[in-house]
Amino acid sequence: MRFAWVRGSEPLPGRTWPLVAAVLVLALAGGALTVAVHPIAAFAVLAAGIVGLVMVQDAFIALLVSIGVLYLLPFGVLPLGFLGGLKPTLLDASLTVLLLVWLLRRLARPEEPPVLTPVAGPLALFLGLAFVSLILGIESTSDEVLRFFIKTVNSLLFYVSVVNVMRDRPQLLTAVRALTALAAAAATIALMLYFLSTDLANRLLSLLRPLGYPSGDVLRFIAYTDTQRAIGTAIDPNVLGGMLLIALPLLLVQLFGEVQTLPRRWLAVGLGLVVLALLLTYSRSSWIGAVAAALFVIATRYRRAVLPLAGLLAALLLLPQGELFVGRFQEGIAFQDLAAQMRLGEYKDALALIERYPWFGVGFGQSPDVSLYVAVASIYLLIAEQMGLIGLAAFLLTMATFAIWMAQQRRTATDAPLKALQLGLNAGVVGALVAGLFDHYFMNLQFPHTVALFWLFVGLAAAASRLGGLEPASAENEGAILIRPSGAAPIV
Repeated sequence: MRFAWVRGSEPLPGRTWPLVAAVLVLALAGGALTVAVHPIAAFAVLAAGIVGLVMVQDAFIALLVSIGVLYLLPFGVLPLGFLGGLKPTLLDASLTVLLLVWLLRRLARPEEPPVLTPVAGPLALFLGLAFVSLILGIESTSDEVLRFFIKTVNSLLFYVSVVNVMRDRPQLLTAVRALTALAAAAATIALMLYFLSTDLANRLLSLLRPLGYPSGDVLRFIAYTDTQRAIGTAIDPNVLGGMLLIALPLLLVQLFGEVQTLPRRWLAVGLGLVVLALLLTYSRSSWIGAVAAALFVIATRYRRAVLPLAGLLAALLLLPQGELFVGRFQEGIAFQDLAAQMRLGEYKDALALIERYPWFGVGFGQSPDVSLYVAVASIYLLIAEQMGLIGLAAFLLTMATFAIWMAQQRRTATDAPLKALQLGLNAGVVGALVAGLFDHYFMNLQFPHTVALFWLFVGLAAAASRLGGLEPASAENEGAILIRPSGAAPIV
C-alpha cells in the first residue's frame, strides 16, 4: 500500500490484507469500548490505531507525524487510562514507532546500509555516560525520573531515526515544508489564545484535558504582574519560545534565499507570526537565542535580510506591549527582577554541586546533599550536575563534531538549495545552544519533546549536508521545492 500524497514516501513491502484485518479488529474493539467504557475512548483508540497503522506502513510518514506532535500537541498523551493506568505520550508512541519501523526495514532489507555520520560516535558516548550517571545515582532515582530518563533517551535516538529515514531530496524538502508550516501553525494558535479573553482561552485549552493537558487556570503570567505570556499548546511560555526560536532561521533562509518550500508570501506571514508569538512569550532566553540564530544566518550568507528584519522588529515594538518587551529585556540583563536574581542563585548552587561531584555528577535523581539541589536554568550546568564534567565534555564534543562537519560540508556542497536549508537548520541549532546558556528545556528530562526537537534539527541538518553533497537532483525530482534563480520567476 503506497501513500502517494507524500513525496518520497517509501512503505515497507507487503500485502494490504493485514491492514484490512487490523482495521476490522480496531472497529470491533472500538464498539466494545463504546459500550463498556465511553464513546470518547473508542474514538480516540480508533483514531490512534488508524494513524499508527499508517505510520507502521511508512517510516517517513511516522517522521512527519512526530514533527506534528512536537509542534501541536507536545504534552498530549494517549487516552489509555482504562488499561491499567498506562498513559504513554503521543510523542513516546510516534518516536517509538518511527524507530521500530526503521529497524524492521533494516531487517527486511539487509543490503541497505545504515547512514553513519560523524556525530553518531560522540552521541553514543554521551548516551553511554548518561547510563553510567544514572546507575551511580540510582539510589536517589524515583520511578518517575526513570520513566523520564527513558523518554529522553528515546528523544536523543530521534537523531538516528531522522538521518536514516531521510534517504532522498524530496523527503527532506517535504519534511522542511511540514516543519515550516507547523511552526507557523503553533505560533498562530498561541496568538489566538493570547488575544482571546482569559476565560475563553482557559476553556479552549481545557478541552485538551482528555489528552493529559491541565485544566482550569492554564494561562501563564509574568510573576507578580498581570502581564500574560503566550503559551499555545506548549503550556510553558519558555518552551514555546524555544520551539519558535529554533524554527525562525529556517523561515529566514527560505524567505531571503534561493529555496522556498512554501510560497514566499506565506513564508513572510509565517515569519511575522513566529516573531510576534516569540516576543509575547516574554522568554528572554528565547529572545537571545533567536537573535543569535538570525545573526548567524545574516553573517554567513544573507546580509540583505538585515533591513527587513529590523523593520519588522521596529513595527512590532510599536505595539502596546513594546515598552514591556524592552523593559523585560533590560530587567533581565541587569538582573533586576526576581526571576533573574533567582537564576544567579541557581548558578551559584550549581557550581557548588559540580565542585563536590565533578566527574560523573549526582545522576538524574535528587542531590545526595540536602543543602543542594539539581535544578538550574542552563543546559550546560544541568548536564554537569547530572553527568559531571565528563558528561558535559561528551556533549560539547558532540556539538563540536557537528559544527566542524557542517562547516566542511558547506564548503563542498554542490546542491545550492539544500545548502541554504542546511544553513537554516544549523542556525536553529546555534540558537538553541545559545538559549541553553540561560535556560534548560533543550536538555531537561521534564521536557523530552524539546530534547527531541533539538535532535530533529541536528538530524535534518545532517541529512541536508549528506544529500547536498550528492549530485543535484534532476528537474523531474524537484517538484517538492520552489527555486528562484537570479532574475527568474519561481519554478514549481
